[in-house]
Amino acid sequence: MSLETHIASATDRLIDGLHFGGRNTASYVVSRQATTFSPSSAAAWSPSGVRLVRFNLADHSGWLDGTSVRLCMQLTNLSSSATLDPIAVSPACMFRRVRIIGASAVLEDIDVYNRTFQLMSEMSSTCQRRMNDMTESWGGGSATLTLDNPAVDDPIPASSSRQVCVQLMSSFLSQQKLIPLAMCPITIELELDDANAAFSGTTADWQITRPRLLADVCQIDPVLNNSYAKHLLDGKSLPMYMQGIYSMISAVPAGSSLFSLPIARGFTRLSCIYVSFHNGSTDKWVTSFHHPSKDAVANTTATNTLEYNITIGSERYPNFNCESTQESFYRLRLATAAHMGSDQTSITPRQYQTTKFVIGQSFEKTPGQSSHTGINTRSGSQLTLNFKNLGASATCHVVMIFDQVVNLSASGIEVLD
Repeated sequence: MSLETHIASATDRLIDGLHFGGRNTASYVVSRQATTFSPSSAAAWSPSGVRLVRFNLADHSGWLDGTSVRLCMQLTNLSSSATLDPIAVSPACMFRRVRIIGASAVLEDIDVYNRTFQLMSEMSSTCQRRMNDMTESWGGGSATLTLDNPAVDDPIPASSSRQVCVQLMSSFLSQQKLIPLAMCPITIELELDDANAAFSGTTADWQITRPRLLADVCQIDPVLNNSYAKHLLDGKSLPMYMQGIYSMISAVPAGSSLFSLPIARGFTRLSCIYVSFHNGSTDKWVTSFHHPSKDAVANTTATNTLEYNITIGSERYPNFNCESTQESFYRLRLATAAHMGSDQTSITPRQYQTTKFVIGQSFEKTPGQSSHTGINTRSGSQLTLNFKNLGASATCHVVMIFDQVVNLSASGIEVLD
């Protein structure tokens, strides 16, 4: 077959510049309201007092736009002399655990939430995104910005308060489908961590008041709304596809040159995995991602001794041990491209070799091109992380990304993972 023959078999279509058809409309969306949801109890929250902030989101006919949800709160520095200096990327790092419950089903339960949030933020594709997030949350400081520090948090003076706005890291809220609050009422629980977790020093003293969730709720045409209700009453369901997050930590035995971490949690489709370390020193747990070879004089073969692989049953990823910082970053880029759609991160070369070291491994067969192509770890295959020469690492933090479906039906909500 010649190229001319191939071209002759192609189909002509109007280019965008010559297509004058009307755009799609959505007249069935009657209104969109910027609403506020208040917490269900307490008046003030702090690490030494009430730690759990709970919101109940329900409406008799509204559809929640999950991507618009923000946590807005007043953060007060209780110290009369010291400033409150944030070091984490967002006030979301003040929370240790986040749970999202739909009706009676747990849709998301993310432990070690603050470190996981920081890790995902560090791997965001651009410095501009991080700067925008900081403008919305802490506000920017007056310090000179550099490549290593594209945005600097604005401290809160002594005996002062600031309104901060937080975008929660939630796969369910960001899955792009509107959520029918009448059929799927939501409870969001946020548990505070220690007072110093997201701030410099060891004497942070603060409290939260006036927390509320800001969100857009749409009202749709009653006829269409009734059709969804009839759809469920007919025994059918409304599936919401999302990527779940499972986070866990494990202690690394001191002085061990070999370390294996078996993970009992199984998934129908495991997409990718991220691993980071902490050295157990005074470095902040939330923001420090220790490189086992960080104390080396130079990044050479002699000093860069970390090796690792991941086994699932008889399968091994990669086939041969990953033996260098450079190959680790290559595999991290493959993992972020599969998970986030981009292989660019805002981690600088020096940061990756010292305090922003993250291991990433993708298990997707066709990353970014098809759905549900991860690997099944529910069939009895043991997932094990194997490391060699972890140096001064004291704690291993593992984040697993997996396919999940929230199935809404007349009988309730079912979570398939």
